[in-house]
Amino acid sequence: MAVLPVLPQHDIHEKIVEEAIEAVLSTVDLQAVLERTGRLLNHRFGQTRVAIHRLFPDAPGRAQVALVSDPLHPGARLGEWFELSGSIAGEALASKQPVVVDPIDPDRPRFREETWLAGLGYGSLVSFPLLFEDQALGVLNIAHPPREGLLDCCFQVARQVAHLVAIALHNSLMVDEVQRLNRLLDRENRLLKDELRQIKRDARYVAESPAMQAVLERVRLVAPSQTTVLVRGETGTGKEGLARMVHDLSPRFNAPFVTVNLGALPDTLIESELFGHEKGAFTGAARRRPGKFEQAEGGTIFLDEVGDAPPSVQVRLLRVLQERELQRVGGTESLKVDVRVVAATNRDLEAMVAGGTFRQDLYYRLSVFPLQLPPLRDRREEIRALASYFLTREAALMHRKAPLVPEAAWGALASYPWPGNVRELENFVQRALILSPGPELRLPELPSPAAAADAAPRAEQPAGPPRRFDEEMRDLLSRALAASEGRIYGAQGAAALLGLKPSTLQGKLKKYGVAAP
Repeated sequence: MAVLPVLPQHDIHEKIVEEAIEAVLSTVDLQAVLERTGRLLNHRFGQTRVAIHRLFPDAPGRAQVALVSDPLHPGARLGEWFELSGSIAGEALASKQPVVVDPIDPDRPRFREETWLAGLGYGSLVSFPLLFEDQALGVLNIAHPPREGLLDCCFQVARQVAHLVAIALHNSLMVDEVQRLNRLLDRENRLLKDELRQIKRDARYVAESPAMQAVLERVRLVAPSQTTVLVRGETGTGKEGLARMVHDLSPRFNAPFVTVNLGALPDTLIESELFGHEKGAFTGAARRRPGKFEQAEGGTIFLDEVGDAPPSVQVRLLRVLQERELQRVGGTESLKVDVRVVAATNRDLEAMVAGGTFRQDLYYRLSVFPLQLPPLRDRREEIRALASYFLTREAALMHRKAPLVPEAAWGALASYPWPGNVRELENFVQRALILSPGPELRLPELPSPAAAADAAPRAEQPAGPPRRFDEEMRDLLSRALAASEGRIYGAQGAAALLGLKPSTLQGKLKKYGVAAP
């Protein structure tokens, strides 16, 4: 019969520590760690009673029983609380040092555990404080039967095991904190989603005329698909709002909706803005930067004023639409993208295709499903509903009650041609509300019919053969600046006159080389 070698005491202690390390590191489940530790000490130290008690910040002066491993007296109740005062655990925590009672003297006990442990048949007791970076997390108590030689057989090893248990307790606290923060984050995400849904519900897209109802019906038809949509209409008719509705009614409604105004970006930045760039692609490119297409992954990208895209961008856009992939500026790697494209323009793309300034293949790719927004002057029956909506919304933002609108004011609003369309009406209502602190709305002076007619789109006026688009655009911008005396911002500025955002107008001025007089 083979005889197993007897390991030296030092090797046995190292083996116990290795097993304890494995027990602590093999799982983040605290209860599993404690139970494995108890079984390990019972196995190595004989008939040993192991108890682990936890401290909690919200229960000062008390501890909770987290583990009792007692082979002689099974059935100990976990989860019980006890007072630390007068206990060996309390002494170990106060001194932050192990406390040894060897032998236990039930007749003259130092701690209240001694009497009942002696009754259970134990003769010695040690309590190790469980410390992590000087923070007390609990205690490890070990009791031995008489004549087992507590100090000789297990004190040093148990001290090392206690340190490992303290690490396990600390890790458990960290896991609990991460889980708490995750629950808090989930709750905040739910609240944010609820808030966004409420914002979407509040942001009505007013459409009461037969013409707009027909447009919305087409939106409902195309939204569930992945089809590229081209929204057409004059400036200020609400093209971005319609594009957002296509997104909100699609299966992508929980994914990003990213807007890019191509008319407001300098030609040199459009490619980088849309497709991103690699580090060192150009001067100032200090790091890799994802473009708007990558930011819209899984969602929708809205390309406003797509007719202003320069030829180089048109080529890249065509590739994205055809191949569903792109290359960052300065890069060679092709990246797959899952993005739905909704484009918008107030330009005559057919004329641009005929003139060679817009790619025919890109035009066909963009106009798979066109949506034509009628100007506000062709749907005057919506003016009252739109103005009421803007008035209520702006009044709520100002924390005041919406004023009453006299019938004469409604008549004035309905008779004005609104060359800037819905955006002009929105800005006008906001200005009227600011100028009407009382209970009744007072309208600012509207431009004369002649001025409004002059500001209306040129397409309404008979004209001879058109000039090149760039020439027409420079002429329009120059006339707008002259009419506004060089002002861009404000109610009488060129941006308001043209129904554009000031930033959009500044981009066009730079693009077409028009300077203020």
